[in-house]
Amino acid sequence: MPLRLAKKTHQMITEQSKQFDKELLDGLAEIGFKLDFGEDNTGWQFKYLTRGGGYYFNVGCSDLVARREIGLRQFSDIESFIAEGMQMKNGETLAASLIVLATGYKPQEVLVQKLFGDEIAARIGPIWGFGEGQELRNMYMRTGQDGLWFIAGSLAQCRINSKYLALQIKAIEESLL
Repeated sequence: MPLRLAKKTHQMITEQSKQFDKELLDGLAEIGFKLDFGEDNTGWQFKYLTRGGGYYFNVGCSDLVARREIGLRQFSDIESFIAEGMQMKNGETLAASLIVLATGYKPQEVLVQKLFGDEIAARIGPIWGFGEGQELRNMYMRTGQDGLWFIAGSLAQCRINSKYLALQIKAIEESLL
């Protein structure tokens, strides 16, 4: 699918999803949950395609947060962590027996650099996102380092794209590519 059409399609799907989940999203926003619908409102699908992650699927926890059965505080409001819990910037001490930090992740380029060094990481370049040909960069395709391939995602993406990756590897081994 052409990239421009894919973006437009995912923008439409994201708008529909926001309507289907309106009650939940309104409840989350009301308590300060930071909602993110992706770059240009393209939703989780393009977060996957551009970053390989950075999204969350509700499996019940968001409902508990929206109903205030699980508390939510923003990291930006915390001054420090103390033995009793958290010292908030407004002076409040918030007692907590458990604190869960959602801290994000590092992109695959960081792991490549750590495992293979600066030279190979530079040779490969960015992973995920779209390159000049409007295709995913270094994912399910030949990279700048012979013999190093990347495949990731859910079972659905890996199952579909592994066939194309295998065909490329076979073509290289048979000197066709």
